[in-house]
Amino acid sequence: MLTPEENELICRVGPGTPMGDVMRRYWHPLIISDELPEPDCAPIRARLLGEDLIAFRDTNGKVGLLAEQCPHRGASLFFGINQESGIMCIYHGWKFDVDGNCVDMPSDLPESNYKDKVHATSYPTVESAGVIWAYMGPKDKQPPPPNYIFNNLPADHVIAFRVPIECNYLQSMEGNIDSTHLGTLHVYHQDKVPVDLETDKPGYPSSKFALYTRAKYRFARVDVQDTDYGFRLIADRPTDAGNKYIRTNCFVLPYTAFIASQGMNGGVLIQVPIDDENNQRVGIRYNVNEPFTASDRRAAIEQGALMDPADPKKRLKRMDNDYMIDRWAQKNTILAGIWPIPEQDYALIETMGPIYDRSKEHLYGGDAAIIRCRQMLLSMARNLQEGIEPPGLDPSIPTQKIRSEEIIIGPDEDPWLVAAGAGETTKRGERLR
Repeated sequence: MLTPEENELICRVGPGTPMGDVMRRYWHPLIISDELPEPDCAPIRARLLGEDLIAFRDTNGKVGLLAEQCPHRGASLFFGINQESGIMCIYHGWKFDVDGNCVDMPSDLPESNYKDKVHATSYPTVESAGVIWAYMGPKDKQPPPPNYIFNNLPADHVIAFRVPIECNYLQSMEGNIDSTHLGTLHVYHQDKVPVDLETDKPGYPSSKFALYTRAKYRFARVDVQDTDYGFRLIADRPTDAGNKYIRTNCFVLPYTAFIASQGMNGGVLIQVPIDDENNQRVGIRYNVNEPFTASDRRAAIEQGALMDPADPKKRLKRMDNDYMIDRWAQKNTILAGIWPIPEQDYALIETMGPIYDRSKEHLYGGDAAIIRCRQMLLSMARNLQEGIEPPGLDPSIPTQKIRSEEIIIGPDEDPWLVAAGAGETTKRGERLR
């Protein structure tokens, strides 16, 4: 549990807050590249860390990210015209380039140079893995762009989507590093039937056997290993044949989770704080060896971001329709009674409230990763106020080698050695910070 004061400290991310200052030291996946489909297309609204923004792709294809309010008198640049290498406010014609420079001020006297003294608030962007990333911190603290495995793959080997979630980023993120909920929330009743038992041996189990194991052994021994980038969650379950079924998730500061998957292919869930009471899930799936098919891409996006056709900015299943829960299905097909799987998560985390009061909770051993995550984030917020920079930003950290894993190992093998290729070296009980 957290005290009310700690909960406030860790959840508030607006300008000038301790956690907001921490968040502004990192790159953030803001929008999907396809949302700005071509040069000089219409600008779109965005919101990040409590700030209202406008994103646009200029004539040369470069993405600009500006404060939504024009620095003249606060008119919204969303209504501006994006052309000829800048966005023009339609109130008085002031025009700004992607760096926030005022490049034209036709409503001022011809002999005036006042435009050279005006600058719109702007933030750097990079485009990678089908996503436009933004940095909102001090210029002299700007880290190198994201360099994960998916940032280094061809575009057709990556699928990216984003979906709005109506609660604080922390309760969304905590769900991604909670391995023990898998055996309850995400279970079909048929998963409890033994299947593919021949794959209960060291190596990769079939997907059906993995589901069966999680459904039967709903508990897990959860260990946490500190790393230079954050930590690894190592969930260890027994199998019927006496082996160990291991799921390793990697948590990358400040809010990214590499979700357990087999081999080099996988996916991440990134819970980006929109403001104190809203976040967005940016999901990125990647396939190292071959491109995704069009049907793969369509299915991943439809499942990850099931939006309302009548209002595409809202999810189809949400609090005001009880997530379309099917009570018959709960007792007969799928325990949650809600489909697809992401919506099961959203239903539980959103109904905790916009910001859950963690002083009321009762944590147990299965929450080890959640506890460690909170410890790290609180320490980062306090330390930055004392001038100590946040961890995980050292460019020498081999972030491109971070990967999760789902695998069966023998009864005497050490799960801490699984998928430890990104410099993970701490021992049990050892803390880096």
